[in-house]
Amino acid sequence: MADLLHKAVYAFATGAVADVLAARSGPGPGQRHAAMRSGRHAGAGPLPRGQA
Repeated sequence: MADLLHKAVYAFATGAVADVLAARSGPGPGQRHAAMRSGRHAGAGPLPRGQA
């Protein structure tokens, strides 16, 4: 039981740290690309290299 509790606390702490680190650098290229047009669209290619 103690091992399961330890793993749950470790997983929560690791996830919280990863969320903080990911949020401080702003949206990534995939999020910027998705924000260009809402919804699902066929033929949406990758971002140009200068915007990625």
